[in-house]
Amino acid sequence: MLTFKIFFFLGTDAIQCISIGVQTKQISSSTSNTILKGNISNEVLNLLLKTVKSNNEELNILGRLNIFHRTDSVTLSMIKQYQLSQKENLPLNSIVCGPNERLAFLFANKYHNTWCSHNGIIVLWQRYAMIEHLVLSSCPTILRYGPQGLIAVGLITGHILIILNGEILSVNEAHTLSVTSLEWLYPLQQLISVSLDGRIIIHNLKSTVLEVKYSKLITVLNLPRNIRKSNSSIKYIGLTSLFVIKDRLIIGSEIGAIWIVTLPNLTITLLHYEIDCIETVAHISNYTIITTTSGKVCSFPNFFKNNSLILNNFCSLQY
Repeated sequence: MLTFKIFFFLGTDAIQCISIGVQTKQISSSTSNTILKGNISNEVLNLLLKTVKSNNEELNILGRLNIFHRTDSVTLSMIKQYQLSQKENLPLNSIVCGPNERLAFLFANKYHNTWCSHNGIIVLWQRYAMIEHLVLSSCPTILRYGPQGLIAVGLITGHILIILNGEILSVNEAHTLSVTSLEWLYPLQQLISVSLDGRIIIHNLKSTVLEVKYSKLITVLNLPRNIRKSNSSIKYIGLTSLFVIKDRLIIGSEIGAIWIVTLPNLTITLLHYEIDCIETVAHISNYTIITTTSGKVCSFPNFFKNNSLILNNFCSLQY
């Protein structure tokens, strides 16, 4: 008996490796130098020149700002030091410089919610010595040294004091509300004042008493129509600051309006408008500078044309 054994052999064949190739064919191109002929219009050339000029001007302007990044550009050095008495109950409100090394220190509350019941203090110094200590019936708001040793002081009650050698010569009921700014008009014996009652008053100094020569009430009618909220001629605008430029005045207000006023007829022209109360106005080296109660400082160069002050290149800084 034959026995057959069958054997099965199982095996695996290796899978052929698949390879993929990418063949790049170099594209040969022949280039030839060609010259395009055409004309460039004057408008395009002018636009290019204008753009280059504008870029140069911007670089010059931006270059001026580099000084603000320097730490050694501004240095402060103490010139004089004054030791004031600590007995005053009111805070030091302002310091005013006068001729012949005179100084006035005003102790007062700057803001009042009700009628002022304080006794304001003015301390007068000359060089390094205190020469006068004046106690007033209310808080002083502004002081200006005048001709022949005279001093004009505005009070929060609207009165203006004329002082000479530490003696109050006269008390003048000039305004119904706080006197916010005073300036002497040279060489005339005149004093100009503005107040929260909206009035600009030019006073003549007769002996020791102030007499009203010109007066102007600023109302909402002195505002442009687009910012008026009323057409009432009796709704006054409180005035906060004053600066004299030859025969013109720059006046700031509570509502942010700034006017240019011509002397002596007090003609009013709107100069600028902010959305905040104007704290101070000044005119330095042909620049008008204003500050607001929110801490904004604005400056712009200006020039006079046809008896009007024109503002250019407005710039502002918030601090």
